Amino acid sequence: MTDGDRGQLILVTALAMATLFVVLSLLVNTTIYTGNVATRSDVSESTEVVNYRTEAVVAAERTVAYVNRHDNDSSAVGVDGAYRALNESLRRGVANWSDDAAAHGALSGTGTETRVVTVRNGSRVAQTDAARALSSPGGATEWTAVTGATGVRGPTMNLSTSALAPVADDGDDVSQLVADGAFRVNLTETDGENRSLFVYERNDGHVGVTVREPDGTVRTCRAPDDGRVTLDARAATLAGESCPALGAFATTDDPFDVTFVSSNAAAGTYSVAVDRRADGGAFPSLSRDAGTPFYTAAVYTADVTVIYRSPQTHYNATVEVPNAGA
Repeated sequence: MTDGDRGQLILVTALAMATLFVVLSLLVNTTIYTGNVATRSDVSESTEVVNYRTEAVVAAERTVAYVNRHDNDSSAVGVDGAYRALNESLRRGVANWSDDAAAHGALSGTGTETRVVTVRNGSRVAQTDAARALSSPGGATEWTAVTGATGVRGPTMNLSTSALAPVADDGDDVSQLVADGAFRVNLTETDGENRSLFVYERNDGHVGVTVREPDGTVRTCRAPDDGRVTLDARAATLAGESCPALGAFATTDDPFDVTFVSSNAAAGTYSVAVDRRADGGAFPSLSRDAGTPFYTAAVYTADVTVIYRSPQTHYNATVEVPNAGA
């Protein structure tokens, strides 16, 4: 092979390698672009699924709250009839919302469905007179509202801050709260373990909440005094803001009683749901369906199946409705 032939071979090889590098570069760039587009598409689909699931669960939660307050009267149909009415109303309400949402989603090429799959019956204890102290129907300030429950949702409360007992510190000292007569709710288990939820006026003028757990752990949180204060033990919120202390209150291991103590130091409305039927004798101080306070048949828990379909996604999951019952 002459020197000229070698030079031509080197030149051809260099051109071939350059062409190969260009092709590889185009392939890599195409792969990166395709991956980015796919990722963006997946994120968009995931957002749509999450949004629909959230809306569906919120709609089911509101429907549970509505039927527990408006379709729970057993005076004419009996307790079994009240539970049938509750279940039918819940399933119908969720189905109506699902149909409306599906009609809207069809415009964008998606198919959706939400349906109730399981319902667990229980009872709801409530007071609806916003000006009344949280005493028993007979006026007792220490009284048992529920006996022998194994599950609880809530309580949710809307209290007048003017009725709360002022305490001498910021709520960390449980013995001081007791001495100052702060309102409290006790969950006392059959094995003797006790959880206490205190609501009071702190020494800095804020509304305070303290939860004492069975092992002695004390958790507190506070909210501004705006005349009234709302709390939700299951959602762990005080005045609409996160209150982790409340999250430790409604978790138990054994059957328990619910007792109100120093209930003259709180006034307002409340609702708490338990997993006892409304005909089981679990409410020694209360009348069913009427009175202040009272107990009624209620949906204790509900699960809904949420389905979302699009050309790119098929999502199907069963979700527990939060705050069902209370």
